Amino acid sequence: MQKSSKFNAFYQSLDGINIVNSSLEKKRAELKCIIESFDAKNQSRSIDGTLSEQNKELGSLLNQTVEKLKHASCVWVDSFTKLLEREKFRSDLENYFIIIIFGKVKAGKSSLGNFIAKNNTANQQPTFFKYDEAGQEQAIKKLQEIDGEDEFATNNLECTTEIQGFKLSGLAWIDTPGLGSMVEANGNLAKAYIQSADYIIYPTSSNAPLQQDEIAQIKELFEQNKPVTICITKSDTKERKKDSNGKYKKDSHGKIAKFLVNKSLEDRHKQEEYVKNEVEKIAKDQKSCIGDILSISTHAANESMLENDEDLLNNSNLPKFYELITDVVQQKASSLKASTPYNGLRSFISNDLLGDRDKKSSLKSLESSLNYFDEQVQEANGRFEVIKQNTNSDIESEIEFVVSKYSSEIDKNNAKAKFALIDEALNNSISTLINQNIQETLHHFNASLSSLDTMLGGVSEFEIKDEYKDIEVWYEDRSFLNRVTFGTLGRSRSSVEETVLVGDNKEAMILKFKADRTKAYVQSAIDNYELIMETFFNPLKGFSCDVRKDISNLEQSIITYKNTLKE
Repeated sequence: MQKSSKFNAFYQSLDGINIVNSSLEKKRAELKCIIESFDAKNQSRSIDGTLSEQNKELGSLLNQTVEKLKHASCVWVDSFTKLLEREKFRSDLENYFIIIIFGKVKAGKSSLGNFIAKNNTANQQPTFFKYDEAGQEQAIKKLQEIDGEDEFATNNLECTTEIQGFKLSGLAWIDTPGLGSMVEANGNLAKAYIQSADYIIYPTSSNAPLQQDEIAQIKELFEQNKPVTICITKSDTKERKKDSNGKYKKDSHGKIAKFLVNKSLEDRHKQEEYVKNEVEKIAKDQKSCIGDILSISTHAANESMLENDEDLLNNSNLPKFYELITDVVQQKASSLKASTPYNGLRSFISNDLLGDRDKKSSLKSLESSLNYFDEQVQEANGRFEVIKQNTNSDIESEIEFVVSKYSSEIDKNNAKAKFALIDEALNNSISTLINQNIQETLHHFNASLSSLDTMLGGVSEFEIKDEYKDIEVWYEDRSFLNRVTFGTLGRSRSSVEETVLVGDNKEAMILKFKADRTKAYVQSAIDNYELIMETFFNPLKGFSCDVRKDISNLEQSIITYKNTLKE
């Protein structure tokens, strides 16, 4: 059977690929400088050890925030370095249109690659190669997946275990390790090379098309602005066939044989519609990345070649697949090749740098962590403000309580001693009160009241003295002269001023003592609280403000840079 004309058209189109390479060395160096400058600033960040020890919760959160900043910028530098290393892979294939087939284990990747490599035109011969994890091209003799006919072999355990491919005219077909393979590094290696692709073919098995992990993988491809053709592979089944006599055909052992056939058009249509609907749910703003969705059977196509069965070949949809890829090569290869390096940088910026909150090393995740840090600091600060607001009433109550214990014992003979004793008791009790209030926020801060001695001025002024009052005293004059003058019934009143004892100034002294002590202790407490604001809360807020400013400047620099990426 002659090869399909659509096959020939595809292979002929490979000879006509016209590659336009994009040089972005200066732009890459510019972004590298932005990232490394931010990382250098992050790595030099340090925090006062005593600051982090003052409050275990906030101190731990502060350390975590600093470490997350350092880790994130370190990840950016490392990721960007790897991106540049992958550019070597592209530079090795700079004259080729790079198609990468990317999907799960046993999804039919290698089978499709084998078919395309084998069915080339007479004047084209594929050159097979593989890349190790370091991105170095290896000699073909080391490639266990290549069999004696220079084809990809499919290992049922791991499938392709390294990056491998073939060059055919202007095409580089890259076959990645299977995602979800038993060797985790294989899947990571496949993802590392994806950004180098000019075009992606994503196979999903017809046995269970587009499972949840595959949906997540396709979403990642869309986020990287990769154009994708989704192939529902293994779209075939086996069924019995009858001979001309109406009996089921048998194999060489006399048993009823089953023959490979393509799945029905109805079944294929249902699967294609399902895949299309699921993909459109995740495409959002990247609908331009959605290519064709096509059911194919490489096995049926291979069988058709052996059996010379043209219907089996056509129904396998491989000719249609070839037609779609031919159109990509002829119409889009040059523009896709030119845009891929730009898309690589844009993808790195959008996903690795800006990202979203779910990506731990993204700017948005850092901002989210910083917001949480600010909330915790503000909450602790709020509790501390309540303590400050209650300072006056708390100290008044404490002074009232202590003074009342001694007030009945105070007299003019022991006033100085008693007031001194009250001062000592107040100093202890209010020190305890202030330190207890502070320790609700800080673990290692002792309030000092030593400066109160000069503020209080001692107790010499609180002297209790008797209080006298001048009063006018009236009395009756019963003298002989008064009786002669006014008669026996005569009365006469007269007055004199006398100074009399009316009490002492004890209550006034106690009131003055309480007022003076309240004023002094409140001021001392406020001074301590302000010191805490200055030495603890303000540095925390200052740290957050500085980091937030750095992140904002970085984000603006990145956005400005991204806007300069013109193809």
